[in-house]
Amino acid sequence: MKHRHVLQYIHQHFKVKLILILSVIIIVCSFVTGYVSYRIYLNLFQSEISKQYLKTSEQTMEQIGFKIQDMYRITDFIFFHPLVEQIVQGMHAEPANGESKEFRRFMLERDLSEILLPLKNETPQIRALYIVDMQGNNNYFSHTNPSMPIEFPGFYEQVKSGMVEQTTEIVWQRLNIPDSSEPSGSKSNLVASRLLKSTKQQAVYGMIIMIIDESFLSEPLEPLMAGRTTGAYLYDQYSRLLYSREPDGQAGFVPELDAWEGTKIQRHDGHDYLFVKSGYEPRSFSLVSGISLADIEAKGRSVYHVALISGLVSVLLMAASVSFISGRLLRPLHGLVTAMQRVREGNLRVEIVTKSSDEFAFLAESFNNMVANIQALIQEVYVSKLSEKEAELKALQAQLNPHFLHNALNSIYWKIMLLYEDEETASLVTSLSELLRYSLASVAAPSTLRDELAQIRNYITIQEARHGEGLHVDIEVDAELLNCRMQRLLLQPLVENVFVHAFRNMTGEKRLVLRAFRRADELHMEIEDNGCGMSPDLIRTILNDQSVYDQHRERESIGIRNVMRRIYLVHGERYRLHIKHLRQGTLMQFILPYEEAQAVEGGTTDDTDRSGRG
Repeated sequence: MKHRHVLQYIHQHFKVKLILILSVIIIVCSFVTGYVSYRIYLNLFQSEISKQYLKTSEQTMEQIGFKIQDMYRITDFIFFHPLVEQIVQGMHAEPANGESKEFRRFMLERDLSEILLPLKNETPQIRALYIVDMQGNNNYFSHTNPSMPIEFPGFYEQVKSGMVEQTTEIVWQRLNIPDSSEPSGSKSNLVASRLLKSTKQQAVYGMIIMIIDESFLSEPLEPLMAGRTTGAYLYDQYSRLLYSREPDGQAGFVPELDAWEGTKIQRHDGHDYLFVKSGYEPRSFSLVSGISLADIEAKGRSVYHVALISGLVSVLLMAASVSFISGRLLRPLHGLVTAMQRVREGNLRVEIVTKSSDEFAFLAESFNNMVANIQALIQEVYVSKLSEKEAELKALQAQLNPHFLHNALNSIYWKIMLLYEDEETASLVTSLSELLRYSLASVAAPSTLRDELAQIRNYITIQEARHGEGLHVDIEVDAELLNCRMQRLLLQPLVENVFVHAFRNMTGEKRLVLRAFRRADELHMEIEDNGCGMSPDLIRTILNDQSVYDQHRERESIGIRNVMRRIYLVHGERYRLHIKHLRQGTLMQFILPYEEAQAVEGGTTDDTDRSGRG
C-alpha cells in the first residue's frame, strides 16, 4: 500500500515527475560522460606512454648495440691480425735448435701480449680475456681481477657447450664464474666467445673468450627501470635470454617472445601491462621491457568517480533548484488547475487574474475567453429556444407570399386571354408563373434535366420579349439525357448571369448556346455566350470562392459561387465547374454524375433530339 501511495503522489505532482526525470537524465549523462572520459583518458595516456616508453627502449637498445659493436671491434682486431694466427699456431710447433719449449712459449706469449696490450687499456669492462687453442689450452690471458680462479680446459669445455654452431659470430652466454671476492663464492658474468679461423685455409685454430662484467649491460637499462616496470629482458641473436633486469623486491613478468613488434598490452594477474620490443638489426639482438598500467587505470577510475560524484551533486542541486523555482514559476499553473476544477463543478463565474505576459498568461486569457464563450453559447441556446415558435410563424408567413403571387398571376393570365385575347402577353405571364411555381419547391426535391430545361425556356421567353430579335438561343440536348437526375436550379443562375452581366451593355446580336452530352458515367453541361466576357483575374477570383461585385458596387455576384458550392456539397471534389475565357464571350462547363431517374417527375419539355429558340 505504501508503494502505491508513493506512485500516486508522483503521478499527481508535476514537480516531482520533473525532478525524477531530470535526475535520471543527469545520472545517465554522468555515467556516459564519466565512462567516455575514462576511456579517452586511458587511451590517450596509454598512447602517449607507449610512444615515450618505446622511444626510451629504442635509445637503450641503441646504446647496448654500440657496446656490442665494441666487442666485435675488439675481436675483429684479434681475428684479422696475421701475427695472432702465427703465434697461436706456433705454440705447438717444435722449437728451433738450441731453444727450449718453455723459452719459445715465453717469447710467443710476450709477442702476443704486446699485440693485445692496447686493447687492455681501452676495455675496462672486460674482466678477463683468453685465447685458447682447440684443445682448450690457454695461450693468453689477461685479468683485471685476480680473484677469479679459472681452470682450463674445463672452462673452455663449459663455454664450448654453449656454442650454437660453428660460426665466427660472437656467442653470448651468462655463466656463474668462481669469484673469491663474493660471499657466495661465485658471480654471474657475461661470457662472449668467438671462434678463430685462418684467413687463408678457413680452418678453426682457436677461440677468444671474454669475461665481461654485467654492468656492461645493466647501466644502459637504468632508464627503463624507473617507475612500475616489470623488468627488462635482452635476447641474443638466437632468441635466447641473455640478460634480465627485474625490479627490486618483486618477481618480474617475462612475456612470450613471439612475432609481435613495437608495443602490446598483455594482462597478467588481473592487471594490464604495456610491453615494448626494440631490436638491434646489425646483430639481431632484441630488448623487451614492460611497465604496469595500474597507475594510469587508477587515475582514469578517479576521473570516472569524479564524474559520478559531480552527477550526484548536480542531482541534489537540481532538485533543490526545481523545488524552489517551480513554486514560483508554476504558481499560475496551479491557479489554472484550480479554476478548471471549479468549472468542472459547474461554476462558470470563474476568472483568472494574469500578472505576467508569458505562456501562462496566454493560457489564462484563453481560459477566460473559453468560459465567456460557454456562457454566451448557453445564453444563445436559451434565447433561441424561447423564440423558436416566433421563428416558425414568421417562416410560414414568408412562404404564403409567393403562393399568393402565383395565384394572382394565374388570374391575370385568364383575364388577358378572355378580355384582350393577347396571347403573347399571356405567354409571358404563364412563363413567369411557371418559374415562380418551380422555385417554390424545396431545393432538395428531386428534379431532372427535362424540368431544368423547361424552366430555362420559360426564362428565355421572358428575355426574348425584352431583347427582341437580336437574341438567339440554342439548346442542344440529346433526348436520352432528359431523364438524367440533377439538382434544382443549377442552370437558371448561370443563364441569368449571362443576361445580367454578359449581355448587359450589348447592342449587337446576342447568342447563347446550351449543350448537354454524356461521357461514360458523367453528364457534361456547357453554357456559351458571345457577351463581354470575363477577365482571367475575375475567373480566378470566382473559382477561388471569393466575393465579386459589379462595377457599380450595387450587388454581389453570388449565382456562380452558389452553383459551385452546391455541386461540391452534394457530389464532392470530383465534380466541378469550369469557366473559360473565349475570344468572344465566355464558356462555362460543369460536370455532374449521370444518374437516370426511374420516372419523370413533373414538368414538360419537347422530346426532340435538338430543340431551340431563335
